[in-house]
Amino acid sequence: MSTDGLVAMPLSDVEFDVHGGKPGIGLTNLPVLRADPRLAIQEDSISCLVCGCVFRQLTNTHLRSHGTTASEYKLHFGYNRGRPLMCRALARLYAERARRAGLAARIRRRPILVEPELRRRGGARAISLEESLTRRDARRRDIARRAAAKAALA
Repeated sequence: MSTDGLVAMPLSDVEFDVHGGKPGIGLTNLPVLRADPRLAIQEDSISCLVCGCVFRQLTNTHLRSHGTTASEYKLHFGYNRGRPLMCRALARLYAERARRAGLAARIRRRPILVEPELRRRGGARAISLEESLTRRDARRRDIARRAAAKAALA
């Protein structure tokens, strides 16, 4: 199977825009997705938070059409630096391939040991919007779980 088949969405009756993406979410949902960028990444699609088109993977070519890079895009919209700009299904496929190929055993560089700035900060780093939203949701679930347990005991 070619990589083109992995990146492209299946063809449908919908017209495609000039960037090659499938218009799916519309410009009205962009503010919602920009407020919580985790919602833009679905099981079988990822929405570009600049133009609103839907893809399986946001490629450098598409991001270049907006005058940005993957790093700048992640920083601007609050994604974690290590977040892959692809749908969950594609990320799982690539992770499984990496496991089968044994890529983890080939990693030899540990950034905390190599970069003096990271050692100086003790591994501390800036927290992205995505991470703060995830932490907030986890705290809310924990509070709700505790309240339910307390109500059950009373």
